[in-house]
Amino acid sequence: MNCKNNGFSGSAFFKLFWIAANAHNEYVYGKALEKITAHDPNAAAYLDTCQEQWSRHMFDPSVCCDHNTTNFVESFNACTKPYRDMPVFSLLEAIRKWCMERVGARFDMAIDMEDGQLTEYAKKEVDERTGESRFCYATACGGGEFEARDAHVNFPIRLSTRSCGCGKWQISGIPCKHALRVIYDQRLNPIDFVSPFFKSAAYKLTYADHIHPMSDPTQWPNFSLPTIQPPVIKRQAGRPAKKRKRGPNEPRKGKRNNNVKCGKCREFGHNSRTCKNGGPSTGPSTSAAAGASTSQGGSRGRKRANTAT
Repeated sequence: MNCKNNGFSGSAFFKLFWIAANAHNEYVYGKALEKITAHDPNAAAYLDTCQEQWSRHMFDPSVCCDHNTTNFVESFNACTKPYRDMPVFSLLEAIRKWCMERVGARFDMAIDMEDGQLTEYAKKEVDERTGESRFCYATACGGGEFEARDAHVNFPIRLSTRSCGCGKWQISGIPCKHALRVIYDQRLNPIDFVSPFFKSAAYKLTYADHIHPMSDPTQWPNFSLPTIQPPVIKRQAGRPAKKRKRGPNEPRKGKRNNNVKCGKCREFGHNSRTCKNGGPSTGPSTSAAAGASTSQGGSRGRKRANTAT
């Protein structure tokens, strides 16, 4: 799935697409898709043909994960950027040390965690949604069911099934602001309603092992194996590239964007110095008028000078 490569881009489409992608329920997704259809019917038809689960409301609730981006890949690339110019062996060794340090810190953190304690991410989410829950109002309906009002919208909530009408609690595994309003009104502990994936037991299982230290290659045992030589590579002309190759429809970093407006033709995408469309012509009449004004100004100046003398 790549909307830009298929010709669907622009700020309006970008905004509508992410509303549909971040929708936790079918109602918000349907409304966003209606606006995309009104904006560009071909874009809506393309999104209907995509087999990927790109919208949050289609995610599996048992996974308890609502991340729909690949930002972790970009973060990993940013961390390994200083080592890209190294040889392959040195590059892998630098990545190993970076991973060993990162996993080791979380290994020590997992040991000190208490039973039932939330992870840093879950605690941060609960704190943020707790602040948002102050503007919600809950009404008990009986039988363990509640109704939470957020502005002018009502959401049904069931604590037994850990579900909310907005869909955010089911997909993320962390109570939404509507559910937290009900939990606090019932004098309950919100930690009891967070998925076990975000508690200390799961965190300790994730980081139960760590990367052990290694000795220098000079101290490795000798197995009398043949030495594998690197392939013969002809060095290309020019300086080696360090930045990734961007897509055809992806904006170039450091280049002028479409917000630059030309002072001659009044079009976007270039300035008056690089304008190829041509601006208002400066013909002989303009130059003659400019010359006449200069001569008149000069004559007035001479007359004033003679009067003064």
